[in-house]
Formats: sequence, C-alpha cells, structure tokens
Amino acid sequence: MRVPSRILLVALVSVALAPALAAQEKGRIDTAIASDSRETMAERRSFPPTQPKIYIFAMVADAPKDTIVKAVWIAEKCIGVDPNTKFAETSMKFPGGATWIPYSYSKPNPQWAPGNYRVELYLGKELAATVKFSITDK
Repeated sequence: MRVPSRILLVALVSVALAPALAAQEKGRIDTAIASDSRETMAERRSFPPTQPKIYIFAMVADAPKDTIVKAVWIAEKCIGVDPNTKFAETSMKFPGGATWIPYSYSKPNPQWAPGNYRVELYLGKELAATVKFSITDK
C-alpha cells in the first residue's frame, strides 16, 4: 500500500514540530539577567560586596496564565558559606503574554560574601533558566 506523499510530509512535519509545540505550551524564559537597577535593567555579571540590592529579570513568554515562576537564590562558592547554599526562594504567578518578571534580594548584613552565585528560574516545576553573577572587591 502506497502512502500519498502529502500525508507522509504532514506526518513528518508533525513529528518534527511536536517537541517545540509542547515546550511552547509550557512557556519559556527568553532572557534572564542580573542588574543593579530596577529602572535601567542594565545587565551586570559582577557586583561589589556593598551592593544594596541585586535584581534578576526574566522575560517569560507563552506560559499559561497563573503558571508559577520561581527564583531560587544559591551561593555556589562563596567565602564563609557552604558550597551551593540556597538562601532565598520567591514565587509569583505569571500574568500572561510576554512579561518581564522581576526578583530582588537585598544586601545581607553586613555585606554580600565574595564569590559566585546563581539564581535558578523555574516555570512550574521545570528549570527554565539560570542567571550567574559574582561578588568581588574589584
């Protein structure tokens, strides 16, 4: 039995696009950055230990409305802190559309521990992006 080429082509395209369509139904984080300013959202990868607040911005798109978007703050390798110490977690509901979701963490007392940090961003239960930054005296 011969399958018409149009049907075969549609079947192949459907199989090829299925993973992309499934990912789109869950949504995605197109961009994720660290910044020292909520107003300018200028991307930074390094901050001084006295930085008053560090912001993380995530551009979320195509996620169903009310999807939980979570930020987990982790001290990867910092002076005086056990490796990979989770020190904060914040969640909010995605409002829909394509939206910047802001997170922030204020300077610990007396200052940020020098070293490397990461913020893991989750859409629902799936890790969708990671933002890395460092705290340095230089």
